[in-house]
Amino acid sequence: MIVLGAGASIEFGMPSVNEIDKLFERWASDNYSLKNKQESKNLYTWLKEKIQIHRKENAKTGIKYELNFETLLFTMQNISSISNEENIDYNKSLKAFIKLNEFPEIITRYRKEKKADGNDFKDMQASLTDQLLIYIRKKCSTLNEDKREELNNAKQFFNALKEDYDLGFINLNYDNVILNVLPDLSTGFNLEDGKFDKTEFYSNKWNFCYHLHGSIHFNMTNNGPLTHNITWEKDLNKNFETRSRNRNVNYTSEGNYHLNSTIISGLDKANQLLREPFRQYYMKIDSLVNESDAILFIGYGFNDMHLNKIFPSHRFSANKKRNAVVIDYATEDTNSIQMHSNRDWSHRLFETIPYNFDDFGISKYLPNDETILYYKKNSTFESSRNEKYPVSVWYNGFLEACENSEKFKKELK
Repeated sequence: MIVLGAGASIEFGMPSVNEIDKLFERWASDNYSLKNKQESKNLYTWLKEKIQIHRKENAKTGIKYELNFETLLFTMQNISSISNEENIDYNKSLKAFIKLNEFPEIITRYRKEKKADGNDFKDMQASLTDQLLIYIRKKCSTLNEDKREELNNAKQFFNALKEDYDLGFINLNYDNVILNVLPDLSTGFNLEDGKFDKTEFYSNKWNFCYHLHGSIHFNMTNNGPLTHNITWEKDLNKNFETRSRNRNVNYTSEGNYHLNSTIISGLDKANQLLREPFRQYYMKIDSLVNESDAILFIGYGFNDMHLNKIFPSHRFSANKKRNAVVIDYATEDTNSIQMHSNRDWSHRLFETIPYNFDDFGISKYLPNDETILYYKKNSTFESSRNEKYPVSVWYNGFLEACENSEKFKKELK
């Protein structure tokens, strides 16, 4: 099984988490600028600044809080859910204990001046999500021209793995990089009519790519009882009905809402996964991990708790030992796992693929400041010496890993 995170696509020209945050800052200025403020100020940057100030004032020593675009989308969603007086909303009980601060005055997309309210945060969440889809789809439409050599390198890497394994991809990205590399992977959709094919999906075949958080190829129907149903559109130049703005939202039993979008963004992903085909993808992963003989994580930051929770029980299975290999990119000044790293990433990795920190390292005599540099210079892995719970980490990124396929085949065995 291969889990693809954002780091698996960055070297192919797809935006990083930080780049998406900058894009959101720019796009928000078009329709949610603040009244009587500098041109660069908008409702998105205002929200981010408020959270950063609060975290700084209430920070615990030694704890580093990550603030990314998904956290901000989730905050918009919560503000709107709590503010909205319409519909039955169980979380209105929170209003007995909390009070929302005043929101700033903004200039809307229609050049109207008004004080921002919950609907504006909801509108901004939907607008930014829709624009992100359009942006990535445009990037992918020229992928074969712009990144031909990189795609060929990745194809050689996966073809080398296919000599020993059937491959199954759990893709957390919205792009189609992996489908450009391996176009014959099954997605669970019938490519002739675009419908989700349960017969095909439940046939238990490997050599698949399941887009757990959505895809630029996902389209939505727009009529009758099938409104909001997700279909597959192979041609990226076709007209996509993927806008979540002006669509009804999906309410949870707790009173929060989620967008009717073709991608899952923000937090509380477990509730968002209840739609088809996300639900089918997620419910099948546990059995797929159980079937797998080895697990390869590529560019995954281990931030998705709903996915991380699946792996530990299989890690401790007495029936099968599965080697776990992680492809990451780290700078030379990054702490290694051997150094009992206080990186959030290391701890999230530990929660997903449990291991003993003391089992790591190439030598206790290696100088502390040379550990990551050693692995990068020698194109090798930081590995656990515990044969019962094997895990290896590669720090040189995905494309350099593609040039070392034989090392990975050996590590996965």
